Amino acid sequence: MGRRIILHIGSPKCGSTYLQQVMVQNRPRLLKRGIRYPHDGGSHPGNAADLASVDAARLDAWFADGVHTVVLSHEDLYGLPKRGDALAALAPATGVEVQLVAFLRPFSEFVFGDYSQFMKQHFETFLARREAYEGRDFRAFAERRIRNLTPAAFLRNWSKRFPERPLILASHRRIRPVIEELLGPDEQMDWELHPTRANRSLRMEDCDRIAAMMRDPEVSDAEIRAAFREAFHRTDLPDAGRTEERRAWLEAQFEEQNRLLRQQFGYDNTLQRERG
Repeated sequence: MGRRIILHIGSPKCGSTYLQQVMVQNRPRLLKRGIRYPHDGGSHPGNAADLASVDAARLDAWFADGVHTVVLSHEDLYGLPKRGDALAALAPATGVEVQLVAFLRPFSEFVFGDYSQFMKQHFETFLARREAYEGRDFRAFAERRIRNLTPAAFLRNWSKRFPERPLILASHRRIRPVIEELLGPDEQMDWELHPTRANRSLRMEDCDRIAAMMRDPEVSDAEIRAAFREAFHRTDLPDAGRTEERRAWLEAQFEEQNRLLRQQFGYDNTLQRERG
């Protein structure tokens, strides 16, 4: 069997943590099948943040002991195709086939996830300043983020680096069937995760509420911290912050990107398609 790398490049907020945690918890079983998910035991379940520095020695180590398939994953690669240059040069010279994989969700959902992620990652900074999102409301936050999002270009540039096999582009809801098809069936592989190991998005209404509390001098830091902690227990509840008005506006901002995805990859990433 030839040597193959399955390179998952994101996108962020599209099930990357779930996929990576599944790979980590199944590492021993996968290795018995000749499939390696390299991991150093660190807190982040991804394993390809340093892909730009890969060399022949590391490539050989990945494929040692009869391994024929290596799975690499990191959501930050999505918008950084230049990080694939070293592997793109090494792979043909060493007879390694690279299969790119990316999962998407409708871009309106992505921005909602981004809004949540900023609150989670920067909460302490926001609280210290008593100002969330640098004082921007949801629309201003989204407009700034949207300016830097060119998904079709990201994926096109990744594909140019690994042209031998077409990029696999699929919905985040199809992570399991896509990966199972690539790795081969294994009924004993554990795809279930404890809820605390998944990177669940906070509700938009909770993010909005916490941001408003930070602006109110009458609300104490302790009250804000309590609201932040409580928000993690509300992720499965209905979210009044994901309004149809916000969804429609966000989808409109990505009309051109969705057109390019359909044209270049034959993939429909609109909310309308997701809802069936």
